[in-house]
Parts: sequence; C-alpha cells; structure tokens
Amino acid sequence: MPSPAPPATDLAPPEPVPGSSFAGARPNPALATAGDEASVSSTSVISLRILELMAAQGADCGITELAELLGMPKARVHRHLSALKQQGYVTQNKRTSRYRIGWRLFLLGRKLVQQFDVVSLAKPIMEDLRNRVGQTIVITTFDPNKVVVLDLVRGRNALEILLNPGTQFPGFHTVAQGKIVLAFGPPSLREAVLSQPLAASTPKTITDPDRLRAEIQLVQQRGWAEAPEEVFTGINALAAPIFQADGSLFGALAIVASIHYLPARAHPDTVRELMQAAAGISAILGAGDPGLPPRVETRTSRA
Repeated sequence: MPSPAPPATDLAPPEPVPGSSFAGARPNPALATAGDEASVSSTSVISLRILELMAAQGADCGITELAELLGMPKARVHRHLSALKQQGYVTQNKRTSRYRIGWRLFLLGRKLVQQFDVVSLAKPIMEDLRNRVGQTIVITTFDPNKVVVLDLVRGRNALEILLNPGTQFPGFHTVAQGKIVLAFGPPSLREAVLSQPLAASTPKTITDPDRLRAEIQLVQQRGWAEAPEEVFTGINALAAPIFQADGSLFGALAIVASIHYLPARAHPDTVRELMQAAAGISAILGAGDPGLPPRVETRTSRA
C-alpha cells in the first residue's frame, strides 16, 4: 500500500468524547450502556473488524459492502467509520464516498512490524540454543540470488565467527543454509542452480551437479543440512528450515562454529537441539508440522 503523507501529529491516543464507547464515536445503545465494560469492548472489536476487512479487501470499500460482510446494519457501520475517519484510521474518497485504510493505521502497522518482526520473535529461541550448544547461532532468509544473514547470537568460545546482519552468500551450494533453500525452497530455484556451473569457495565445496542433487535429496530426507569447510576453511555449519504459515520456506536457523567444535559427523543431540529450535520459530510464524521426518539422522561419511 502506498505511504500517504501523514499530517504533523504523533500517535498519542485520541482524547475520548464523554459518554462515548469508542474514541470520537457516539454511544451506541444497541451495543453499550454506561459502565458496561463488556459492551464497550464489543464496540471496539467491531471497529477492529471493520479495519481488518478493509485491509483484506485491498481496495476502497463502501458502507453497504462492509455491512453485508459484517452482517450488521449500515447505520451502525457508518457510525464506526465516522469515528475511525475522525481519528485518521480510515479516509474517505470524496468523489465515490468509499473508504480505505488511513495514514494513522498505516503508521501503527509499521510500528507493530518493527516490534514484532521475525528477528525479534526468534531472538529468545536463538539465545536459548546458543546457551545449549555454546556456538554462534544465525538466522537467514533468501531471495532468488543469495542467502542473507538477518541476525545472529555469538557463541561463547574464543573463536569469533566473522558474520554480521546483512552478510550475503551468493552460492547456495556452498553453505548449509543455502542447501536448506535448495531442498525446501522453490523447485525452480533449485533447478536454476543445478543448471549452472557450481563455483568452488574451498577445495571441499561441492561442484558436481549430480553430487549436489544427491546432497539435496539427503537434506530433504533428514530435515537438516551441513557444509563442513565448504565455504570457509576450518568452519562448519548445521542448518534447519524455518517455515511460514502457508508452508513455504522463510529461511534457515544455523549453528556455525569451528570444525573443531562442530565436526562433520554431527552429534545427534546437537542436531536435535537445532531442529527443535527451528521448529519453534516456525511455530511463531504460524507454521504447523512442516512434514519433516521425526527421526534425527547423522551422516557417517561424506560422498
């Protein structure tokens, strides 16, 4: 939605009108009576339902349309819209008399996104995982061209992993998080990567397409990926997928450490801790059971 130019004001709560059940609204005898807190809440919930419907429509809405969707009289919907318009939560097209989301709700939405973004919600889980395994924990997302680090919690050992929010890895095949994308992300991206030359970052990077395809299938089977010394010599990573509410891949949660602390033959307990943490972040994003295998496997050798 385009960003409208807000008037010079802050987002302090509007002053209530005496006797009103919603800031700036007239009392609604059908829904509220003086001192009836439950009825007042119902009045507020109706206003929120109106705003939700308008946001879902993605276009200007008329009173008749909203009244039909809500199953309530047009006069009642009009009263709520008038109050919301007065406070800047909706605006009205003077030519068509239809309503749309206003600048105040837009700004409120931006504030909420900043407060409840994925990184903020995932942070406690990442910190808990770091405390359990002692190593650096990294959360990443991706686009068609690269893996991007969103945030990390640094480990407790002397070796510092030189990663920062915003670090990018253009080679999906070189990092464990990229293998997660190839295994659980869009099939078109996977085929695009496999159809191109695979550049080597280290002598241990997988550069053979058939071997990479087999590695992807293994990741799909066990639900996690590794990349020992495949992007940086002496560094390994274990990664597990993070899913969104619609089942699509958001990104990955990874443990990154020296090959000394995180050997190629991953310990089952470490893998289990990682997968449980990634599943916890997926649950926060609204994902149910992503269909990962319940059994944790480890590789005894590398192809």
